[in-house]
Parts: sequence; C-alpha cells; structure tokens
Amino acid sequence: MILLLLSAAANLTQGQQKNFFVNPKEPSWIIKVKPKNLRPLSKDISEGYFASFYESQSHLELHEDYHHLIREIVSDAGVQNGSQISVTYDPSFQKLIFHKILVWRNGKPSNQLRISDFKLLQTEKELSRFIYSGTFDAFMLLDDVRKGDRIEFSYTITGLNPVFGKKYADTYYFEGSSSLGHIYNAIIFSKSRSLALKNFNFNKNPQISEKNGLKVYEWESTLTKTYRAADYEPTWYNPLKRTQLTEYKSWNEVVEWALSINDYSNLSTPLTDKTVKELRAKSGADLKKYITLATRFVQDEIRYMGIEMGIYSHQPNSPEKVLLQRYGDCKDKSLLLVHLLKAQGINAYMTYANTYTTVKTDEYLPSPFVFNHVIVLVDYSNYKTWIDPTISYQRGTFDSFYAPDYGSVLVIKKGVNALEKIERKPLGKLIANLRFNLTDTVSATKSSLLVTSIYSDNYADELRRQIAESGVDGMEKSFLEYLAKLYPEIETKEQIKIEDNEDGNVIEVTESYEIGDIWTENDEIKDQLVYFYGDLISSELRKITTKKRLAPLALKDYINIEQNITVDMPYDVPVGDDTFQIENDSYYFDMYHIQRPREIKFSYTFRNSAGYLENDKIKDYAKDIKKIDEYLTHYIKRGGTADANNRINFYMLIPYLLFLAASAFFFLKLYKKNEPFIIKDIANALPIGGWLVLIAIRVVIFPIMLLIGPFLLQMFKKEVWNGLANFGNWEDLLKFTFIAEAIIYALLFVYSVFCLVLFFQRRKSFPKHFIIITIGHLTFLIFDIAIALSMNSILGKTFVSPKDLGSVFGSLIYCIIFVWYLLKSERVKQTFVFTYPKSVWQLSLTEYYEHFYAKREEHTQLKSLTETNDNNENF
Repeated sequence: MILLLLSAAANLTQGQQKNFFVNPKEPSWIIKVKPKNLRPLSKDISEGYFASFYESQSHLELHEDYHHLIREIVSDAGVQNGSQISVTYDPSFQKLIFHKILVWRNGKPSNQLRISDFKLLQTEKELSRFIYSGTFDAFMLLDDVRKGDRIEFSYTITGLNPVFGKKYADTYYFEGSSSLGHIYNAIIFSKSRSLALKNFNFNKNPQISEKNGLKVYEWESTLTKTYRAADYEPTWYNPLKRTQLTEYKSWNEVVEWALSINDYSNLSTPLTDKTVKELRAKSGADLKKYITLATRFVQDEIRYMGIEMGIYSHQPNSPEKVLLQRYGDCKDKSLLLVHLLKAQGINAYMTYANTYTTVKTDEYLPSPFVFNHVIVLVDYSNYKTWIDPTISYQRGTFDSFYAPDYGSVLVIKKGVNALEKIERKPLGKLIANLRFNLTDTVSATKSSLLVTSIYSDNYADELRRQIAESGVDGMEKSFLEYLAKLYPEIETKEQIKIEDNEDGNVIEVTESYEIGDIWTENDEIKDQLVYFYGDLISSELRKITTKKRLAPLALKDYINIEQNITVDMPYDVPVGDDTFQIENDSYYFDMYHIQRPREIKFSYTFRNSAGYLENDKIKDYAKDIKKIDEYLTHYIKRGGTADANNRINFYMLIPYLLFLAASAFFFLKLYKKNEPFIIKDIANALPIGGWLVLIAIRVVIFPIMLLIGPFLLQMFKKEVWNGLANFGNWEDLLKFTFIAEAIIYALLFVYSVFCLVLFFQRRKSFPKHFIIITIGHLTFLIFDIAIALSMNSILGKTFVSPKDLGSVFGSLIYCIIFVWYLLKSERVKQTFVFTYPKSVWQLSLTEYYEHFYAKREEHTQLKSLTETNDNNENF
C-alpha cells in the first residue's frame, strides 16, 4: 500500500520533456486570495465566456510567477472557445508546473489534472514573421465541458532569462478587452530592491505591506471596464489601466546593459575582414558610397530570420556567425552593419526602437522591455541618418534612405542617458499618368489605356520589393486584375515595362491596355457613360464614422500621390473647368479638371504629413474625406461630363419625404376636425364665382409651383450639395439652411393641397388657412430667393436672376389684395360656410328644409282658408 502511494506521488510530480511538470502543491509563498465570484454585464462578455477570477503573483527573489484563473462558460459559444487551456513558456530557461485543473458543475469539482492529457506544441506564433523563439505551448483540451461550467486552473512558471541579469522590469495590466469579474496582482521582493513605478490611465498606487521580511505590492479590482478597439487605432494607443515597474534608474543603465550584450568590439576574423575589404574595393575612397554599399549588402544579402532562443531573445549573434549563416534578425543585421561601418572608421551605433509605441515611447520608464526592434544610427559629417537594416531593396544613397516613423529611440552609445526623437522627411512620391483614347459609342474598335507611373524613394523601395517577391509576370497579372474590377473588358496590349534607376531611386512603369465596350448604358439618365476614378487616392483614405469614437486615428504613413487622367475624346464635349482643395497641417488634397479641344484632364493630388490625428480633429477629417471621396469619381457621357456625385442627394431627399408624410398626417387630422356650423348660412350658400375665380386659379397652380420648386433649385442634386463646400466656414450653416428649406417646401406643398381641398368643398376654414399660407409663402419666397442667389456662384450657373426679384414684389401685391378680399368680401363669407363632417350638417340641412317646407305648407293652407272665408262672406 505504501509503495502504491509513493508511486502515485511520483506520478504527480513527474515531468514530461521540455521542463513541463505536474505538482498539485502550490507555492508556499503565495498570498491566499478568495475569489469574489462576480459576473460582468452580459454586454461585456464576449466569445461566450468570461474570466470570473484572474490572479497573478510574482516572487522576484525566487524567479517564480504564479497564475490562477477561473473561467465561467455562459453559452454554447463559450464551450467552443473556452474549453481548452494553453500556456506558453520557454523551456531553455523556464519550467512550467501545473497545480490544478478543475471543472465545476452544480457546485461540485471534477479533477482533470492528468499529465498524459497535455500536448507540448512548438507553435512558433511568430514564424510567419521569420522569428523562431523556441517557445512551447502546454495545451490541454478539456473533456465534457458544458454551458454553466466553471473551469479553474493554476500553474507556476519558474526561471529567469539570464540575458537580463538580476534587474527586474515588467508591466502589470489591470484591464483587458473583456471585463474581468475579479483581478488580483501581487509582487513580492526584497526590501533592498528599489522599484520605480508609473501608472497609465489611472492614479491608484498599490497596497504596500511586508511579509516574512519581504516587501509586497498588491493590486485588486473588480468588474473591470471592457474596451472595444476602434478602426485604425494607432499602434501606440493603449487606454488600458496598467503599471510599469523597473529597477533601471536611468536610460544610461539600459545603454550600459545593451553595450554589455552587444560587445564584439575586438572581433576580427577572415570572413569579416574579407567582407570589409570587398566593400572598400567597390567604393574606393568614397566613404559615402561605402556606407551605401555596406547597408545594401546587409539589407539584401543577409536574409531576415531570427533564432531568438534564450539569451538570443535580446543578445545578437556575432557578425562572424551572421556572415557565415547569411541570415539574422534585426539586432543581428544591425550589429553586422555597425561592425562593417566602424571597420572603416565611420561612427555607427545600434539603436533600440519600439515599432508599436513609437511616438509615445518617451512616456515609459527606463527598461529593456520598452523596445522590440533594433536599427542603426549613422553619424557621418555631423549628419544623422537612421537606417533600418531589415528593409530590403533600398536604392539611392544611404542618406536618402527611408526609415519608418519609430518616434523616440535609444542610441546604444557610451554616455547616452536619454531617448532621441527621429527627425525625418520622406521624399518619396507616386505619380500615375493615365491616358485614355476613347472610341465613339458606335465604333467597333477598342478604346486604349496607357498608364505611366513614376515611383520615387520609399515608393520605389516598396515596388522593388513587390517585384522581387512576385516577379514581373506576377505584377503584370495583379495590375490587370485590379483594373478589371474597374473596366471588366480590359486586356493587356503590350507587356509591362519597368525601368529602374537605382542611383536616383526612381522606377518608371509603363502599362498598355485595350478596353472593349468601355461605354456603359445608364438607365437612369438614358445615356451611355464612361467612368474615371481617382482610385490610388481613394485607397489611402480612412473611411470612418466618428460616433462615440474616443481613440485617435492612425493615418497611412506619409502618403504623397499624384494621379492624372487624360481622356482623348472622339468629339468635343462641353465640360468646363472645376477645382476643389482642402489643406491643413495634417493632409492636403487638390482636384481640378480642365478641357481642351477633344481632350479632358482630371488631376488629383493627396499627401499627408502626420501619422495620426488626435480625437478633436477626427470629425473634421471624416467630413473632409467624405468630400474628397465624392470628387474622386467622374463620368463622361456622350453629351458632356459630370461628377458621379451629381446624383440624388439623400441628405435633402430623406428629410423632404419624411416631412411630406408627417405633414400629410397632420393636415389629414386637421381636415377631419369637427366645427360648429350655421345651418341658415349653409342653406343660403353661394357657389364659387366672382373674384373667387381668380383665387381658384391660384389654389390650383399653387401646389404645382411648390412641388417643382425644389427641383428648379436643384436641391436634390449632390453637385449642388457638394458645392456648398466652397463657402468655407458657412458650409454647415448653409447645409442646415438647405435642409430647412426642403422641409418648408414639403410643409407648404401639403398645406397647399389641403387648401385646394378646402376651397372646392367651400369649407368655412378656407379663408383663414389660405391667408396663413399666402403670408407664409411670401415670407418663404423672400428667404428662398436669397438662398438661390447665393447658389449662382457654386457651379457657374444661374439659378435665379435679379429680375426674379420682381416676382417677390408681385407676390407682395397679390398677398395684400387677396388677403384684404378674403377678410372683407361678403361673397367669401356666404360661399365658405361648410364644415366637417358633412353628414352632420346634411342631416341638419334636411331637417331645416323639412321645417321650411312644413311652414310653407301651413302658410299656404292658412292663406287658402282665409280666402275661402272671405268668399263665403261675400256670398
């Protein structure tokens, strides 16, 4: 029996390969914490489960990190997404020990901690980025997990990467993308350590205490916030509550650590010496050329591949080894380049950067963990050039090389004690010239398209990389497939031509195509059209909504594009000239189109000078991008050309239709309103006649005038709406005014139809309503004329002329005359006497006539009797 127990205990503590163990005994040093079993709101739960409890405790002196988690499965999706356990660790210097795995159901635990159920998988999550880290995942797929179950597990990771020595630095997060029911963090360390601390997005410091002669920092919170990522967030944006801790007192300490692990200063081997000698021979006495050739050698001939196991997560391999294997990661390639340059007496330094935090890196405390990338600083002739050795196919001279916006960086140079901001001005530009030769709509020949594109500096570098990866044939195919989305009948006419001027770092690409059936029938305007697109610019714009957005907006990095479209026409078409421009500190857009005999040219330019926009600028950006996008599509029709945005403007049409419906409902209710009546007036009512005939004409044509009014003013055309942008700061006010005007037109139209019905039914309320609509329309007409006059300058067309002001004066005279007539005329009073409902006064009218005829009959009989009596007396 004792032997069986000893055997079972041995099985529990036995280790699999790769430093993986199972031991139900948890570390004795941990602080016991009782989970509070809190549940977030349903809206804060994603993937069908949530972390009811998350506990993380670290003992800095023992180099042990303890983790304890409880997941609660709330749906079938949670069974799918949350019923497996996976922990990543590096067996080259770490041990992973699992203590428990329990599945709770109806308050009862089921132990599933079985070492045989674990799989150790070398997943290498960054292998797609050519980084081999040597990490493993201890993976377990749990059996029989159901909705409502709670999964509890704990484990400890022991060990410390020796590359960092004994100094400690880390960051603790207290929130995540999903709400946590209860989170607890603690670190335990010697009182001799001095930890600097910085909070991000909150100000609460940890609870500090002592235990067994050690200092303890504790953080605890419940029902944390949920953060949903917005589109196009900058990589540096991090709204989560977190605390950074570090033992590094200054950036100079980080520099000294980095110098110690990068120290190959006395390296001299036949292979490195041979490489330096070859570069010297190619460059002669030209140091600038030597730097360029050395950079090109490291970028292009040393392929990118990182073997980052153990200490080599941060310590580079020797330049000799990198030359032998002909591959390396960013730190390997950077150290090799520094070594090659220093061999020629050139000042060059490894430089630590962070590709995510970039412009916010300077907000962090000193720590090696702040950085994830290494580049090179070349200090030549008192001019600093930043070179990224992991970028391939850069041409031109080294001092014009493009480096991404890495923001604040740390130069690994003796004596450096501060971050330095990379100052750069990218010089690259893409100029695309498209020339269409259009055939007539009745011609059987095909139209042609010649595309000449000029890529310079960083645009040329990127194109050169694409050519190297896909080949010329692959690029030709991708270009054709892209254009086929715009013009389905397109086909290649001649093979693509690529001219690469490496010294000037300029590439010119020429494409030649034929397009059949380029004219398309448009049923809406009953004509044939050809569309043209500023597509290169459109693809660079961030299409966003600003509703409830708190995050800043990342822009594409330093865009500079010019796209020119020239159209050779088979005949002249009236086009005219048009321009549009937006310019501010962050981006610039310019559009113009001009016309020459049988030729039309559309030209677009877009560039941005900022990598991101703060929240207070995003609303304006969204509005500007919407305007820009509307100007990027044009079409030519057989009779002329127009913007594709010269279509229905739904910003105007929708309010107009809504108010038509609302007004119709209101006036229908008003039409059915009961009113008192005078039966004698109804019995003696006069027909429509006299001067009322003139009012009848007005009543009939009034609704027609109000119906066609918005269309005469082109209120529902996008062209007019977009033209309001030319009014600058008045744009928003004018757009609001236009919408209000459309609403008033809808209201007046329904009101006029209402008055039309009242008039021919001779309703008693007609004079009052007609006076109201007449005065109201006069007021609106004055306002309408003022708006229309302001529109004369938008498209160079005449929407209203000064002579139309006479119509206002005529309406004023009409208003005075007919209002006076409706108020004073007896005929009006005797004509408009009927009320609603008709059935009521008709019944009263019948009774009135019956009473009237009864009285008349009685009077007749009385008169007859009197005459008979008189005759008898005479007899």
